[in-house]
Amino acid sequence: MTVPHPALGDDEVAALRDEVGAGSAATPAAAAASDAAAGAAPSARARAATKAGIRRAIAWYVDETAQDTADRVGDRIRSEVLPRVARVEQRLDAPEQADPAALAVNVELLKGELRALQATLDALGMAIAPASGLPAAAARLAEVRERITALERKARSASATAPAPVAAPLSSASTAAPAPSAAFDYLGFERRFRGDSDAVAATQRERYLGLLRDHAPVLDIGCGRGELLAALGAEGVEALGVDLDADMAAEAQAIGLDVRHGDAIEFLRAREPGSLGAIVSFHVIEHLELPVLLELIDLATTRLRPGGFFVAETPNPASLVVLGNSYVLDPTHVRPLHPSLMVFLCESAGFRDVRLEMHAPAEGYHLPLVDDPDAPAWASTVNEAFAKLNDVLFGPQEYAVIATLPPTRGA
Repeated sequence: MTVPHPALGDDEVAALRDEVGAGSAATPAAAAASDAAAGAAPSARARAATKAGIRRAIAWYVDETAQDTADRVGDRIRSEVLPRVARVEQRLDAPEQADPAALAVNVELLKGELRALQATLDALGMAIAPASGLPAAAARLAEVRERITALERKARSASATAPAPVAAPLSSASTAAPAPSAAFDYLGFERRFRGDSDAVAATQRERYLGLLRDHAPVLDIGCGRGELLAALGAEGVEALGVDLDADMAAEAQAIGLDVRHGDAIEFLRAREPGSLGAIVSFHVIEHLELPVLLELIDLATTRLRPGGFFVAETPNPASLVVLGNSYVLDPTHVRPLHPSLMVFLCESAGFRDVRLEMHAPAEGYHLPLVDDPDAPAWASTVNEAFAKLNDVLFGPQEYAVIATLPPTRGA
């Protein structure tokens, strides 16, 4: 005999059976005939296939990320969906009590509930991350938490200290990195598009820690969140930073870094000549007007001690993918700076041994080369052309100019 669904009446079960093709008016005799034809229970293969299908259908909905970003939806899954799945699996594991038609009804009910949950999760994801949906929801919520933490820190700081007197505005020629408009959240912009602080710190350690370790004190101009300062401090290297963005400076100060809020050009002017071992700036010089950039390089030649380094990392406009992506993404960029131009400017200011280091080629965009020893002769010509295109279109996305002062003045 058939087993009625515990949550439905006879009419609802009959309607669902019609939808899944199980029939809606089966007589006892017909049911007995069907049972006899089907045997005492579904085959082991049928049971396994049904169970696997159910598990595949619900696996995504109990994913840990979905639960983290939608606890309410997760509670509904645990309280409503999973118990029904368990009941279906119990029936599958007890073939002597199983009725294929009743199991089909349960499966269709689960499908309907899962479709409703799919719609709920999709709507939730789009509400949190409108451009990306649920896959990006966790990152967006992390950004919200960081911004709330920053606002709380600013509120505590404002209540604990008296307002500082307003300084006279600096002339445009002396501003090292113009502060973004108050309406533009540059700290939030960097969190989203520059990347995770730990990943940025790992990259800077790999590229520059060995170079800077023996050239303390290190000044980081436009230090931002202070990733490099933290890495240098962990190695016992004296380092300090200056940033014109108050939020950036406050965030770095909050983790114990020696960061000054102010204008880098003014800071360098007040610094004793020959008092620094290295001056670095990462993604700062593309924000500067040409007179300011020239003064920065000129000040570096006098504030560094003999043999000191000036390091400036910036987007590489010689790789055209940069101009159409990361460069135009930042509305505070002033102009792209070609690598050859930066070499010329540093050499003209008096630096010696000026070199370039290229980083982060856009390999994900590279045109594939023919890699077949039996390829026709023209394949090598195609490969050469593709290699040139890859270099021009999808080459290194960043470069660093590394300029060294002579070991003695006037050398």
